[in-house]
This record gives sequence, C-alpha cells and structure tokens, in this order.
Amino acid sequence: MMNRHFIFALCTVLGFSVSGISMAQSVPTDKEAAAKAAKAAKVKFRWGKSLKSAQKQAEETGLPIVLLFTGTSWCGFCVKLEKEILSKKDFKQGMDGVAIGVKFEFGSSDFSKSKEAKTYNITGVPAMVVVDADGKELGRTGYVPGRTPAQYVEFFKKYAPKTAEGK
Repeated sequence: MMNRHFIFALCTVLGFSVSGISMAQSVPTDKEAAAKAAKAAKVKFRWGKSLKSAQKQAEETGLPIVLLFTGTSWCGFCVKLEKEILSKKDFKQGMDGVAIGVKFEFGSSDFSKSKEAKTYNITGVPAMVVVDADGKELGRTGYVPGRTPAQYVEFFKKYAPKTAEGK
C-alpha cells in the first residue's frame, strides 16, 4: 500500500514538473517581450500590399495588422475615408508603433472575388479589419462620418500590445 502512494506521489510530481517545463518554454521571457516592444516602437505606419509580409512583421513585433479593403476609383465613402482620415498627418503619425497596414484596392466588381475579402467576409467597402499575425480577426470598422483621425487611432490602439509606457 505504501508503494502505491509513493508511486502516485512521484508520478504527480513528475507530471507537474514536465508540464511546468513545457509551459515555461511557451511563455515569452521578459527579454523577448522587451525586444518585441522595442521593434514595435520603431515601426512606421504605412500601407503595404503583402499580407504575408505583414504577418511576418507582426510576428516579430507583436503588432496587429490593419487590413484596408477599399475602392477609391469608384466608392464615394472610400474616397471620404482616404481624404478625411487616412491621408491626415495625425492618423499616419498616430499609427506609428500601433499597427501594420495592408491595403487591398479593388475595382467596382472584383472585391468580392478576392481571397482575403472572402476570408474576412467583406461584403462592402470601405472596411478595415484588425487581425493578429495568424490572421485571426480581432476587430473591424469602416468609414464613420464625423469620426476624427485621432478617434480611429484610439480604436486601433485597443489592439496594440501594451508597453512599459502604458500605450
């Protein structure tokens, strides 16, 4: 009877030890988190065209990705979003170190055929979808009349990693 209790106790201790080791390996260290935060702080916001490239950068920095689905050659609200928000200095500078941008520009009939539009269930433009490095949707927005560039930046900051400065 004593041997059974000893063996059970030994297996329990070993089980917790092994699970603790695997948990420790999957949790980023303070150094790794600090390195990601330092990389994230240096990211200047711009609209890229490659989701794959953005995902790699998001993995390295921990920043979310903002996917912009737009059609400025034919969509009035897309033009308004570009003119009133996206082209403004307050928006561009405010987004530095907050997110990585990817812009998908479409003609009037081809956005619904896009792989990315199908993946994120885009039924109209403009649409802005926030995703993580794995492509998991975190949030979305679009053109909101009266919303300021600063309000858009604040919306996207909700998805940015928290830093020592409390960003």
